[in-house]
Amino acid sequence: MPINTTAGPIERGPGAGHVINTSRIVEEDLQYTDEPPEIVEVLPAAGWCAVVGGEAVALVAFVALDSGRMYGVAVGENGRIALTEDVEKLPAFSGYVQTNNEPKENN
Repeated sequence: MPINTTAGPIERGPGAGHVINTSRIVEEDLQYTDEPPEIVEVLPAAGWCAVVGGEAVALVAFVALDSGRMYGVAVGENGRIALTEDVEKLPAFSGYVQTNNEPKENN
């Protein structure tokens, strides 16, 4: 098996190489079981709505979690934005629709 070195490629036989140990040997694929997923990114949701009970509810953001999951966020009943309030958990939620995908001009 050839190995690339600073002096150029060198042919090595089987068993002549070395093993690189990484932290995966000790830690494996750790998963947090005692903590909820954390927010890693808040993305704009311009032009997106959640369909709740047949009505389009404008989204203000999409939230990305460290678990890889994303969900939409809308303005709450009291006029506040809570990034932990997932619109998908509303009883009448049926999906997302894009209402406008054209870029808006600043005037």
